[in-house]
Amino acid sequence: MMGWFTRKNKPEDAVAKADRMMNKGLTGMMMKGLVPKEHREAINQSLDTAKQAQLASSGSLPLTATATVLSVTDTGKLINFDPIVVLVLEVKETGGHTYQRTMETLVSKLQIPRAGDRVGLGQNPANPSELIYMGLLSV
Repeated sequence: MMGWFTRKNKPEDAVAKADRMMNKGLTGMMMKGLVPKEHREAINQSLDTAKQAQLASSGSLPLTATATVLSVTDTGKLINFDPIVVLVLEVKETGGHTYQRTMETLVSKLQIPRAGDRVGLGQNPANPSELIYMGLLSV
């Protein structure tokens, strides 16, 4: 029927769409007017975590360090039913430098790391001094 009832807009990533709705245009202005600042900051932090998880899962980031999980603590927060956890890690960079680090990150509910597991870490393109959780490493 001449394309009247077909979808005209291009497919858009759900995280990018949520970011656009939250921070840009008329809906962004409405969010700023109606949602308290603390809640907007929490939503934007969750969006950033989801973007980092997307980058890590796409395989576009190189592995810059490995780490052994010392402890895992659940924060009680969920994004798409996947938990956000606090990991205490013993990090070993590719250059051999070893140190302890704590990070709050999104993990797959199917692959929640446990104490003693080895995980991969990548460099955050937006902030090169920050590491991103890349997932469990196979033994």
